[in-house]
Amino acid sequence: MLCIFLACLHSVGQQSVFPNPIKVEPLPSVQGTTLEFRLYEQPRPLKVWCLRVDLNDPDLAQTVSKPAPKGAKVKVAGNPPKEIPAETLSQTTLDFARTEKLDIAINASPFYPVVKFPGQPLDINGLHLRDHQQVSPPLNGYACWTLSADHRLRFFQGRPPYVALNRALIGTGGFGMVIVDGRVVDRQGKEDPLHPRTALGLEQNAAGEDKAMVWLVIDGRQPKVSEGVGLVELGNLGQQLGLKQLLNLDGGGSSTLVVVDPPSKEESNEPAKTGPHVKNTPVGLGNIPGTLRPNGNNWGLWRITTQSGITSQQLKQFSQALTVGQLLRLTGPLNNALRHLQLQDPDSRSAFLALLALPGGPLGEKSSQEKSENLGGISSWPPIPTTQPALAAELGYSPQEMTALLAEPDGKILLARWWWQSNSATQSLQQNKLPALLNLSTELADQFRLNQKKAKEILSQKPASRG
Repeated sequence: MLCIFLACLHSVGQQSVFPNPIKVEPLPSVQGTTLEFRLYEQPRPLKVWCLRVDLNDPDLAQTVSKPAPKGAKVKVAGNPPKEIPAETLSQTTLDFARTEKLDIAINASPFYPVVKFPGQPLDINGLHLRDHQQVSPPLNGYACWTLSADHRLRFFQGRPPYVALNRALIGTGGFGMVIVDGRVVDRQGKEDPLHPRTALGLEQNAAGEDKAMVWLVIDGRQPKVSEGVGLVELGNLGQQLGLKQLLNLDGGGSSTLVVVDPPSKEESNEPAKTGPHVKNTPVGLGNIPGTLRPNGNNWGLWRITTQSGITSQQLKQFSQALTVGQLLRLTGPLNNALRHLQLQDPDSRSAFLALLALPGGPLGEKSSQEKSENLGGISSWPPIPTTQPALAAELGYSPQEMTALLAEPDGKILLARWWWQSNSATQSLQQNKLPALLNLSTELADQFRLNQKKAKEILSQKPASRG
């Protein structure tokens, strides 16, 4: 059951009143997603893009924009104006897709101030969460969404409870909910102007189970071409599409959809011939169609392949005891860690898997308390010198929150990533001294090498050609 504050929300009825489109065109999209273009004549000329992301596909990894570097400052309004720590740097959605090597990218939450150039320090209005790190806190006046490592998508009007934030892998803020539990939120006589819109919704199956996250990007401010929608209309459109929840994100000149067209079957084993490109027509600068605004943050998705990471099928080969649910929870965080650490070859990736597969690790066997004590620690994993308070301080968690996070499989992946980047692990790997850096006993060092050998054999296999 969704934890959404409903006290101030009212329904305008169950039935959608949004007109039907005059055209629905399926567009090429990465496996595990569907993308369609919808053209409307009523209630006015409209161009709408609808992206559905399968929440049960373990090989779809998601991310959001990076935090600003430490020390960056942004000026905010006040009397007199003051400087506060910046939370992100401005970046167009297209550049975000390019730098993060994404298949799809869309703008996300509101921010301040609006700027003309990339690289400017910004303040995010509401939640911004990346890899469990809270870049910007949630605010009472804004709604938000979170996605946990097991692909559970949740929406909140106001501040989420502590447990939801602690379990969330990524998330961003938005202006407000427009559909709650299938019912459109009434504006109660408030102004409802037409604008370009970006929104995120949830689709469920007939049994009420979460099926897909659904992104809507609607062009606007283009007379006789695409003129935008109001918030009630946005809710009616979402209702027409069968959405159970829908959150209005940053719109206006920020609304941008970027995609990489997937290769044809004939090109499936060749490098992509085209990079990311803007699919809609943003009005990012001065309401001029086709111009891009440097946004405060963006959301992105990439398909994990044997060329770009470690697939769920490879993980299953490596650790056959992993369940479908465990694969769903582990594949994305693992691959985000590999990208963060720039571990791109079978040697380094197999070493990282070998670390995670030691007894008590997220890919290893569960250890008894006796085994834990024999290995000389509270837990048999990680057998690595690390300081939990240091990681907690870096991520902005209390010690209690950090303990809860590290009890989760993706939390252990996060700890392994943090340890790897905080030590000379890559250099030690090249010198065949990683077991010594890990401070492993002879028995565990032998297990580590066996794990690494098995992982390298799996990761070095060439994928079968198609067609």
